[in-house]
Amino acid sequence: MSGHPQPPEAAPRPFRKAVAAASIGNFIEWYDFALYGFFAKAVADTFFPSGDARASLLLTFAVFGMSFVVRPLGGLVFGHMGDRIGRRASMSLIVILISVASAAMALVPGYDTIGIAAPILIFLLRCVQGISAGGEWASSASYVVEHAPPGRRAFAGSWQTSTIALGMLTAALSAVAVSLTTGAGAAASWGWRVPFLVSLPLGLVGLYLRLRLGESPEFEKVDPGEAERRPLRAALRRDWRSILLIAGLTAAPTMCTYVLLVYGPTFLSTDLGMDPQQARLAGVAGFAFMAVAVVPASMLSDRFGRRPFLIAGAIWVAVSSLLTLSLMHTGRWYLVVAGLILTLVGDVMMLAPQPALFCELFPTSRRASGVSVGYNLGVILFGGAGPYISGTLVEVTASTYAPGWYLMGGATLSLIAAVMTPETLRTSLRDGVTRLAGGPGRGERASGSIHEIAEA
Repeated sequence: MSGHPQPPEAAPRPFRKAVAAASIGNFIEWYDFALYGFFAKAVADTFFPSGDARASLLLTFAVFGMSFVVRPLGGLVFGHMGDRIGRRASMSLIVILISVASAAMALVPGYDTIGIAAPILIFLLRCVQGISAGGEWASSASYVVEHAPPGRRAFAGSWQTSTIALGMLTAALSAVAVSLTTGAGAAASWGWRVPFLVSLPLGLVGLYLRLRLGESPEFEKVDPGEAERRPLRAALRRDWRSILLIAGLTAAPTMCTYVLLVYGPTFLSTDLGMDPQQARLAGVAGFAFMAVAVVPASMLSDRFGRRPFLIAGAIWVAVSSLLTLSLMHTGRWYLVVAGLILTLVGDVMMLAPQPALFCELFPTSRRASGVSVGYNLGVILFGGAGPYISGTLVEVTASTYAPGWYLMGGATLSLIAAVMTPETLRTSLRDGVTRLAGGPGRGERASGSIHEIAEA
């Protein structure tokens, strides 16, 4: 900020350390969270037995979706904690919470052993994971963006997106590795539990790294007179437009991720008859593309702005969705991967600027709370429900192209939100975009960033 100059030579090291530690914790968080989706068939057979295999699988994805329903609770708790106590404290608690829940899932006996208690315990532990994940993204994104030097906010935030993809990629590779090393029968009966157990030591590593971090420099600059006593209430009252925009902007990217890459392998093997191992490897290729592509895309966003990428990405997904489904129907691995990457290009264009953009929409004093509410609202409505809705649409319509139409709907919504979003490239990080707010809050300047951003 202009009133708090940082020596140029002092900025890079704390910045790199903050990005590395926050991103490693983020990787662990999303590895834990994604395992359930990639072992959906094994979880269904172990905890949700049914005479109808599809009904059992739908129950499994329903619990997957329910874990997203409780995400706002995590966003409310950890967003408030991040704005009142600090980003570091909330990030440290989050990473150990989800790791313990994941490891505990590996220890729950199956339905054949303890009956109805088994799915109930899985449901409760999945809710703990959801609460934890609900606070992770906003807290860690705020932390790294607030450490970023001028002109590198999207680059800093992109590592959050990249490590989400890497975490999910590792979870997908775990599913492949378990199947290859133990065999299909053993993988379904007990092998799937091993990657869940690995979550605990990973979580301890993440906790160690995050406890060694300092607090965000932007958070430390907030004077007592500027701090919000009730940041969530203040965000809902003054930043509701930004919250709704974030929810809409989140629709298409989360649907692409959870429909194509989490539900996708199950869809390919169950509905399209593809070899399960090849289906998983197709998902792995998709996550690898996302992890690699989002960082250079973010660097372009730091140069050319946020809106062009949001608008172009939404249009791309809308246009390419049905072609992607057509390529998936071929059953040929290389064409399936090409189809996934085709739509994921648009996904990456939208994801690249989002962490920076979302943080730039809010002042520091209520950033974690505001971003948490908007992001989790979008993920609940469009991401977590994606696998269940896609599976249900295929069942009801008897059309295996139904997920493509679902993706087109999400892309249309994100396009509308993108058109309504102001350009935030040169926004003051301290004040956020006051043109969308209902007025300045405690200690905020009435002018703020409205004079610092280009006309949009």
